[in-house]
Amino acid sequence: MNTSIEFPRPTRRLLLAAAASAILIRPACADALSDGRFRAEVAAVLRAMLPGAEILPDPDPKQILFGGSTIALTNLYPRVAPLAGDARRRLIETHLATALKAVNAPPSTGEPSLAAVRTQLRVQLLPREILRQVPDLATRTFSETLVVAYVIDGTDRMRYLTRSMLDRWGVGAGAIPIAIEAPAPANLAEASRDAAFALAVADGTPIFVMTSEDDNDDAARLMLPSYLDRVRGALKAEAVTVAIPTRDLLMAWPADSKARAGFAAEVRDRLRKGPYGRSDELFHADAAGLRPLTAAERADHGR
Repeated sequence: MNTSIEFPRPTRRLLLAAAASAILIRPACADALSDGRFRAEVAAVLRAMLPGAEILPDPDPKQILFGGSTIALTNLYPRVAPLAGDARRRLIETHLATALKAVNAPPSTGEPSLAAVRTQLRVQLLPREILRQVPDLATRTFSETLVVAYVIDGTDRMRYLTRSMLDRWGVGAGAIPIAIEAPAPANLAEASRDAAFALAVADGTPIFVMTSEDDNDDAARLMLPSYLDRVRGALKAEAVTVAIPTRDLLMAWPADSKARAGFAAEVRDRLRKGPYGRSDELFHADAAGLRPLTAAERADHGR
């Protein structure tokens, strides 16, 4: 489904772009859990408890990678948020001590197999720079600025697949297309069959689409032809320009929109303000599929 937003009749092209920008702007602020500040605080406490410990940032700021395991911060943050000083630090230390027992415990013989999590596999799009922080991530190239990553989308958190995990499952490079790349996007497509988006309309004409699910998968739907077909249909356009400035925002507009330069500028602004930045890259979607804009098309969008 989609929601239609009707604008008053614009009198100038500038007003159309301004109205679109006003609708697109969302609060850019984020709490300390979402923007990584709390993770940095917890990491500092962990380093004090274990000097010299190697702590890696997870692509999700609500988690820390340590000792080959993930320490989730989602449940800890609400308990710590009202506290300050020594009381706050002691609670973080207690939580970490419990988590470290699990990290150092012998591997569980009941660890889920690939078959057990196959229906939970999904795809995500991440900025290429993430590989400098977490080089063990299992990824493949998507575009100049983005890579495809794979996740286990559980009931309480999302866990990214690493090459080490694939090795433990016995999934070599040759088996990834069938074992991982086939079910992951299919699962996302199934979960996205009724994914909503907002459709902005001016003077009876659709002018742009923005996502509204806020389920961590908005940007990833750039990889779903069926979803982009719905977007093109809503915009009544054979070709659209699409962008994913953040994880929770997919934007699209007719490729020949008079406000295309304004939309392209808005993409960069959304990426800059975040959180969960992805890319300011622009893509062309039509019946033939999805591709990055050519140099001429980028110039036509003010890039």
